[in-house]
Amino acid sequence: MNWRPHFTIGAFAGAIVALALHCEIFIIFLAAIIGGISALAPDIDHDSSKIRKAADLTVPIFGIFFALSSSCYTDVLCITDNWKGIIVSALAITGLYTIVITYLKPSHRGIIHSLLFALAYFAVLYAISDFAFALFGFVGYASHLLADGEIKLA
Repeated sequence: MNWRPHFTIGAFAGAIVALALHCEIFIIFLAAIIGGISALAPDIDHDSSKIRKAADLTVPIFGIFFALSSSCYTDVLCITDNWKGIIVSALAITGLYTIVITYLKPSHRGIIHSLLFALAYFAVLYAISDFAFALFGFVGYASHLLADGEIKLA
C-alpha cells in the first residue's frame, strides 16, 4: 500500500479516537494529523518511503531543537555560552539516527511492523508528550499494521 492510503486511514483512526474521547475540534484535527503521520512510521525501514525521506531531513533539525531545549530552556542567551555542547548534541542525535537507519536497519516489514514496536512508539510519544498524543500516535501506527494485514507480536 502506498503512503496516501496509509496516511488517510491513520488520520481517520486518530480522529475517531479523539471523537470517542469527546475532544474539542482542534484536538480532533491534531489527532488526525498525528494519526496520519504515525501511520507512515512503520515504513521508515524502506529506503524510498515518504517518512524516511522526511526523517532524513527533519532529524538534524530535531537534534538542534532538542539540544537547544535541553540546555537553554530558560535563557536564549545561553546559546553563546553552550554552542559547542549544542552542536555536539545535535550531531550525536543525527549520527545515531544515521547509524541506525544505515547499518542497523531491520528488513522491511520486520520488527518495525510489529505490535511490540507500536508499543515502543507509544512509550516514546508518551515520554515526550501526554497520554492522548501517544494514543493518537499508537492508533495511527497500528492502523498501518492492520492495513498491511501483517499484525505480529514481535
